[in-house]
Amino acid sequence: MKNSYKTALLAFAALLFAAGCGKDKIVFPETPTGGEETGYLVLSGMNLGVSADVETLVSGPDASKAPATRTTVDADADFELSITSNTTQATVWEGTYGDIKAMDAPMELQPDRYTLRAASPDAIQPVAWETPEYAGSTEFTIVKKTTTTVSDLVCTLSNIKTTVELSADLKELFLDDGTDDLKTTVSLGEASCVFARDETRAAYFGAAAASNTLTVVLTGRYNVKGEGETPEYQPITMTQKIPNVKAGQWRKIAISVEHADEGNVQLVITVETWVYDEKIDVDVMSSSYSYGEEEIPDIDDETSDPDGPQVSLDGDHLIADPFRISAAIFDFDFDPVRCNDLISLIAAPQGDATIAEAYCVFDSDNAALLAALDGAGYTERKVPLYPDNGAADYAVVRTDNADRLLVKVNDAGMYGLYGYEGTHTAKIVVTDSRNRRTYTPLTLSVAKGGGSETGPAITGLDGFDLDTRHTIAPTDNPPLKVALDVTSATGITGFRIEILGGDVLPANELASLSLAPDMDLLHPATDAMKSRLQELGFLPKDGSSIEGATSMRFDISEFVPAMTVLDGTGNCDFRLTVSDAAGTTVKTLMFNVVH
Repeated sequence: MKNSYKTALLAFAALLFAAGCGKDKIVFPETPTGGEETGYLVLSGMNLGVSADVETLVSGPDASKAPATRTTVDADADFELSITSNTTQATVWEGTYGDIKAMDAPMELQPDRYTLRAASPDAIQPVAWETPEYAGSTEFTIVKKTTTTVSDLVCTLSNIKTTVELSADLKELFLDDGTDDLKTTVSLGEASCVFARDETRAAYFGAAAASNTLTVVLTGRYNVKGEGETPEYQPITMTQKIPNVKAGQWRKIAISVEHADEGNVQLVITVETWVYDEKIDVDVMSSSYSYGEEEIPDIDDETSDPDGPQVSLDGDHLIADPFRISAAIFDFDFDPVRCNDLISLIAAPQGDATIAEAYCVFDSDNAALLAALDGAGYTERKVPLYPDNGAADYAVVRTDNADRLLVKVNDAGMYGLYGYEGTHTAKIVVTDSRNRRTYTPLTLSVAKGGGSETGPAITGLDGFDLDTRHTIAPTDNPPLKVALDVTSATGITGFRIEILGGDVLPANELASLSLAPDMDLLHPATDAMKSRLQELGFLPKDGSSIEGATSMRFDISEFVPAMTVLDGTGNCDFRLTVSDAAGTTVKTLMFNVVH
């Protein structure tokens, strides 16, 4: 996979740099002036492999030293493949591995960045015995008048493998009268599989989300009498949650008895986790069971339960990023004013739980907002959301068929928040039916039209930290994502970029690329410079003007990894200076290129 990624990265570098041999200057291809020019893709020699990683794992202190026995076999001819444009998300080709093997000519494609995906022919089931499914993908770049070859692709497990093993001493302590009532039920959402006393098969679950929770329930009749006494069996039920379960993992569950006395049984669950090309982790969880008694976990104040409801934002927003409210998201031509970017929260319970209660607690650096909440009767600025909606005039609250809680702030609510400039925190507190609670902060950044009284606002998106020097290397996979949100209260009046390229992008090389160490993005010096800035993501690719804009996205994610294939190493910075009627803001993107 690393070789395939490196090949794709070098192809991308060729697209951007068209580098010559040795230490010749780097020259960009000329911007097309007309006509449709294509490139070519060769797949006929591609090897599609399936990584069958089914070795027995070693538990205990030597687990991390266990050698991984991985076997890659050739995929069946009916494996399904597709090629999708990363730009338009359109599928440009679909077929099977057999179709690829039969190809006798290159495939003609438009210049673009593409993703080749392969998957088992059978759809992933919610759960089924011994049904592993496999998938894999790789990216490549098509350059005009150039042939690109994809040589190999390895598919790995795409569902969740689960096995259960009961220790011999545990099975001896449970009644075995032929009824097979000692069983372990493993569930993921609505899908469940029952492992009998001596079950050796593996169950494969479809991953319902990026991170999932397995629920393990052991039931049976346990002997409460000591050795030498007449056995007396009582039914018990033990439940354990296993969080953070993801596609591609094998969760090997082993259940044993630690000790039993005075009406209690101490059950120990050991969960070994194996992930392709990563080390083995071993988690040990103990559960003390009192006969006939089910315990409800206590709630630690302000500490989220990992098995509690997971809160996220719908759409393109991340819950960890500030939600920006500015004039750019409103349509003032309507009465009442309409908002084009509503806050939409999702609270998803885990396992078989449902949402029992939800509310949010506000804090702010704007005293006027806090006073307004107090005046509206919200004690300690706590706004109930569910089961009683205390903000019915400003938000729609409901549950869906998956028992998720959906909270969408309406136009009135968004415009109401817009009236209070500053930084606000809405702490979302959600409790499920098993009394598990999570605390999720949502930061709201409100500025009239965007920006602030001292100038535009420049903020990193998708977790990008503007205050950190980021080390980038050719082996980064996935490559660093570099995207910014630039907002202005009155409209952008100036935007300059200084490239402090050092040995990575020196001035003479920039000149060969139709670029300069200091450039005016509102008024590029030449048409060639403007075209290059659009290609690299410094300006909107659709050619729209940023002058007067109250909001723009600055995304050079595709350009950054290409810097690492050059000879130069060291620091390479991009200083952004953005101005509007209120003032000027300067931020620097800082990188350290290593080989």
